[in-house]
Amino acid sequence: MAPVELQTRASYVPTGILATHIFAVGYLSVVIIRTMYRSYMVLPPSSATRYREPLRQGYVHAFSLLALVSLAAAAYFGVTFSSLSYQVWATERGVELPTSIFGDNGALRGGEHPGRLEIVRWLNDTPLYRDALEIVAEKARYFWWGQQINLALVSWSTFLAIEGQRRKIPNLWAFLALAQMVNLSYAQNLFFVTILLTPVPLPENVRDLTRSSVPSWGRYAQFVARIFPPKPEGFVPKSALYVLLLVSSFGATFLIPYASNTPSFMTVSLLSRALPFSFLALPYVIPESWGIVHDHPHDTHSTYTTLFRTISTISSLLHIKSSFLALFNNTPESTYYRHNLLHPFKEEHRSALNRGSTALSRVFGAVLEHPAISAFGCDVLLSGLSLGIWAAIRGLDPADMLASSVPFLLQKAKELEDVSIGIKEEAEKAVTQIEATPATRRRGRPKVSENNTPDIDEPIQVSTPKRRGRPSRKALNSGDDADDAYQPADNDQLEGDENAEEDWEAGALAWGLTTAGGLGMGSAAIYGAEVIAR
Repeated sequence: MAPVELQTRASYVPTGILATHIFAVGYLSVVIIRTMYRSYMVLPPSSATRYREPLRQGYVHAFSLLALVSLAAAAYFGVTFSSLSYQVWATERGVELPTSIFGDNGALRGGEHPGRLEIVRWLNDTPLYRDALEIVAEKARYFWWGQQINLALVSWSTFLAIEGQRRKIPNLWAFLALAQMVNLSYAQNLFFVTILLTPVPLPENVRDLTRSSVPSWGRYAQFVARIFPPKPEGFVPKSALYVLLLVSSFGATFLIPYASNTPSFMTVSLLSRALPFSFLALPYVIPESWGIVHDHPHDTHSTYTTLFRTISTISSLLHIKSSFLALFNNTPESTYYRHNLLHPFKEEHRSALNRGSTALSRVFGAVLEHPAISAFGCDVLLSGLSLGIWAAIRGLDPADMLASSVPFLLQKAKELEDVSIGIKEEAEKAVTQIEATPATRRRGRPKVSENNTPDIDEPIQVSTPKRRGRPSRKALNSGDDADDAYQPADNDQLEGDENAEEDWEAGALAWGLTTAGGLGMGSAAIYGAEVIAR
């Protein structure tokens, strides 16, 4: 008697995990949208002038559109990868594929019939998440794209923790969770919109209303406050704690390709994705004695610059290593053989330029070879685009960007910044003195005294030089009576909300750093310049 094959019932757990994933993406997006709406409702009056309101709306619309594009790209590649995975599974199991959506062999037709989608069986037999991550890690040219997201995730989670704590933005965990569950560019653009709509800091009553979007937040907050007492204003963990977390995060990313096709692969991959959450929790879980309380925000600049410079240095080293392996493994042989009638085995030689261009085309073309790689590659490109636009509209100082990304340029960047500040102060003094002294306009250069300051005995025209970086808070439309009638207080102004045009030189520098050192280095430069530009 022939043995009867036992039919085991498929588990619904994998299907439930995928359904929970999709539901969580929608829920977290709603939580973040509510957070942004609460922030928008308490914008100060200085942000509603004729100049600032259209400007902010334009920026918000731009990053909102980028977020929608990122979400659409993630959904498209996710569906494409799932469809390919199902086709492979159905071919291996002898399951007939549907020929249409509805009909006799339709995918969604009710009842048992050939062509019916076997979602539960497919997910029960296929480790979908493991396959997606392992495909990215199994080849050097694939991992060149995937590693950049992991490296950028470290710098972005650090910026999320620093800027979110300073602005008192609630639900920071939701942004980081969306970066893991959708893609980095989607969560990054949502956080940029939140910054544009959040006063510094967010009022306490608005924070309470925003937290109410999460069920039972009040009891949960009280429970957490008992275990981890709130820290005073200006509290910053010691640099050694951040360095420890950075070493752990980068170490996990470094081990991913070596753990591919081993039982420990998912452990290493999940560890590299879970460690960024520790940057958010660090200021809250450590005792106060493990940090430093600064009286002025500028006292933290050196700590943050060192932190992002460390992130940039390690990220660039890992990017160089992955670039070398990707090019080395995809460079063709220097010789090959041709067969023709006169020379049956004719040896041909490839030039170094030909071999290098072939290797580059394979690395860049890898983004089109598989939907899983396309998802990571599209995320890298969209994140880099958003970072360059953000650096331009915020007018980030190139010296700060270089100081946060290139170690040996730190001292030179500081010297350039000191010189620019000194020039600005001297120009302001000269303008003040000239305004107090009536004079007539003359041609020619003004005389300069020995201390390199203009001689006020000679009437001159002085124009204040445009300082690179953060623009001044003086309104450009000084002739607008409606705007001049309102004089905002010092605490009634949003950072980065000044009347100034975009600085696309900063955006070009951001894209240049991202191209040269990878997304990790470029994001560290921009985020480092952002946190110290106050």
